[in-house]
Amino acid sequence: MFTTEQIKQLIPQGETTTVQFKIRSEEAYKMGVEMVAFSNTQGGILLIGVDDKTGVISGLSFEEIQQTNALLVNAASENVKPAIVIATETVNVDGQNIIVATIPKGKDKPYKDNKGIIWVKNGSDKRKVFSNAELRVMMQSCGNLSADCDSVENTSYTDISETTLKNFFYERYTEECKKAGITNDTVLDREIDEIVQAIDKNFTVEKLLQNLQLMDASGQLTLSGLLLLGKSIQRYRPVFTIKCVSFVGNTEASTQFRDKMRDRDAEGNLLTQYNAAISFVTRNLKTVQVEKEFNTQGQLEIPLEVFVELLTNAFVHRDYYINSPIRLFIFDNRIEIHSPGILPDGVTEESIKRGISVPRNKLLFENAKDILPYTGIGSGIMRAMQSYDKISFKNDFVREEFITTLKRDEIPDELIIDTANFGVNEGISNEDEGIKSGNDTVNDTVNDTVNDTVNLSIIKLISENERITLNEIAEKIGKTRITVIRRIDKLKAEGIIERFGSDKTGGYRIKQ
Repeated sequence: MFTTEQIKQLIPQGETTTVQFKIRSEEAYKMGVEMVAFSNTQGGILLIGVDDKTGVISGLSFEEIQQTNALLVNAASENVKPAIVIATETVNVDGQNIIVATIPKGKDKPYKDNKGIIWVKNGSDKRKVFSNAELRVMMQSCGNLSADCDSVENTSYTDISETTLKNFFYERYTEECKKAGITNDTVLDREIDEIVQAIDKNFTVEKLLQNLQLMDASGQLTLSGLLLLGKSIQRYRPVFTIKCVSFVGNTEASTQFRDKMRDRDAEGNLLTQYNAAISFVTRNLKTVQVEKEFNTQGQLEIPLEVFVELLTNAFVHRDYYINSPIRLFIFDNRIEIHSPGILPDGVTEESIKRGISVPRNKLLFENAKDILPYTGIGSGIMRAMQSYDKISFKNDFVREEFITTLKRDEIPDELIIDTANFGVNEGISNEDEGIKSGNDTVNDTVNDTVNDTVNLSIIKLISENERITLNEIAEKIGKTRITVIRRIDKLKAEGIIERFGSDKTGGYRIKQ
């Protein structure tokens, strides 16, 4: 219900995407067009009895109120397809009656007028929709279409990483594998057909993937199959990646960078992209002292588990009908994660804080938990906020993206143990394949070599225990966890060690 004061405050603000004025109701078809546009966008209200040119109230008589209500009901049922239900009320403003008609945001998009034309709001005006891509986004927003179920043309089983597939099957069918004598330690050494037979003797690998909807009946991968299991998503979907940049200063307009992740570092499936993004975060955040004792181990200025939750959330819930990458920006005073697509219908910035989740990509949502460090119960945002309370969210309708912002606190120098790339190489300009200063490529914060005693210590510990954790390595060699992560990334890149198994149960081993 609208009050007189609310209407008096609303009118001077003029027409917007969600507010439209009419001095008198028009024919049913034209009113239906307005309702279609509202229903296909964010919903809104029609104020009838207000001049759209001047904002002056021109009240309705009793007879006009009766006629207008009947016309609005007719427009909603006969001139909007599928029909919608609206609410009308009469509000008296300074002795003059106006009708307020509330049109809800549609749950069965796209809506059409009775001529079959689709309309959406365009600011305070409206426009017709002709683009198939825009129609897909509209249908996806209310759950009538899902990009992750679409087949990716020209893909096949050969585009799958068998290592990723073996780990995925083991995580999803752990009990069946164990009964057949396949353990986490041996799964990568088994043939894929042997693993499938352990799961179900009546299945082939293709049939099992089809049952999981990761492959279609013709043998092409669905988008979910490519995202989770593919060797390279970017061969078929170049922009389905993540871009990471650490800026000097606090604006995207800056031409100077401290660090930028190379495109090839994120070349691969979602797990590859996730690992690359986590590595970027750990090398660009400060490590701070949290206890008084000088030799105690420090921790990242923002807990790493916050980024685990927020990044997996971005990968799983982004809008895959929008052809743009996820973007991770690190500024001096904040960190931003830009995820393509606004929140699905019925979900708001406030509701996600309470753990309310409406999966946009239901197939991806169901299967990602067996590959990414992701629970699949929709509580990632809540856990992130429990670990770090300086997080805000913005549903940006103009840019069509969901932005998560993490505020960075100012930290006294005496509490900083490791600055990573922060404050290092200031004034470096960005180039396509790296960050360069003069003629020299900027190296890691520490110039690691195989002969480095720290690296040798890590290699020795891994050779003794392939499932040793990063925290255990850090404790044994007297270094921070961030330093250990950097050294391990370096040893992996040089082909000295390799990762095996899943994020949950795997480890590292010396490459033969």
